[in-house]
Amino acid sequence: MTHEAHLSEETLPKRKIVSDSELDITPMIDVVFLLLIFFMVTSTMKQDTELQVPPAKHGEGVSTDTAVVITIVNKDNTPQIYLSDGPQGSPAQLTEVAPYVQSEMNADKAIKTVIIKADRELPSGYVEEVARAANEVEGIEKFYVGVQDKQ
Repeated sequence: MTHEAHLSEETLPKRKIVSDSELDITPMIDVVFLLLIFFMVTSTMKQDTELQVPPAKHGEGVSTDTAVVITIVNKDNTPQIYLSDGPQGSPAQLTEVAPYVQSEMNADKAIKTVIIKADRELPSGYVEEVARAANEVEGIEKFYVGVQDKQ
């Protein structure tokens, strides 16, 4: 290769000079992802096992023919329990729920379901109290809570 041929070749472009002010954050991102994975793997989710509730099935109706139905109405900001499908008869006490469910199950052996129909404006804590009272009875396989809107 002659000196003349060497001059005719293109020279390589000059390398861009990186200033010291630019910081490579790739290692920092790697550390953040490692910490995220570490905390996801080592953390535990606490499950509330006090009340076993079946998963919701939206869009499917539940037959009231083979179920014990309890209705809770919010009358003058006072919850009232009716041991029937709708506010019929006189209101019952919370202590009467479990004996009612047991008597209905004894009368019809096909009954294995409890449905609570609650008024929309009723506090959920009161519905939970009624559900716990009904859940004391042995033999309940399914438990549903329905919300009834005012019409």
